[in-house]
Amino acid sequence: MERKGKNFWQFWSREKSLSILLVILLVQIFIIIPLGQQTLFGKIIFIVFFIFLLITGIFLFVKNRIWRVILIIILASPVLVGSDIFFQSQSWEISNNLAIVLYCIFLGAIVLLRTFSKGLFTLHRIQGAIVVYLLIGLVFGLLYHSVYLLQGDASFKGLSLADRKEFMYFSLVTLTTVGYGDITPAIVIARSLANFEALIGQLYPAILIAGIVTKVLESSKTNEGNR
Repeated sequence: MERKGKNFWQFWSREKSLSILLVILLVQIFIIIPLGQQTLFGKIIFIVFFIFLLITGIFLFVKNRIWRVILIIILASPVLVGSDIFFQSQSWEISNNLAIVLYCIFLGAIVLLRTFSKGLFTLHRIQGAIVVYLLIGLVFGLLYHSVYLLQGDASFKGLSLADRKEFMYFSLVTLTTVGYGDITPAIVIARSLANFEALIGQLYPAILIAGIVTKVLESSKTNEGNR
């Protein structure tokens, strides 16, 4: 039993854990959020998958078991309270969004450090880079939602619902610079966020590709040197 426990903790210190994080994030962004949070079931599922994302991220950068439990409780509590499952409050919902945003930024930084750390560049590291790209989309989606909660209908044109799925859709369209034009930012702060996200959407893949090429060349040289 003790040996299984050690193997479990060792797994989360390996690069394979980045693949698990990617799967959870893909399900959250492309399945859970599009289902919407207008119903109680939708809200619960959103929270459950965020907690999965939270736990996976903490396992990546915190080694001490006790600190893992403490951080999960501290970070999950405001999100759970602010999810309006128990009561509805605009201020709590905004706090909920910002708590997730801060966590995703921190998680993205940790994943990038692991992705481009020393060592052979593997498929798991590439998946880690994709995780960061998706986290950028999630962060901006939550920021757009927060802007809407603060400014109301005047902040965006073309919204069908004031749901996270609408802002997640707009965020991904902006990040990939597709620009369908069905939803458009209508106030200064929303436009600034959209411009900033579009800029990141252009620069991140370019910088990422350059970084990947560099790491692959380094890995090739290392392999040749070991022969």
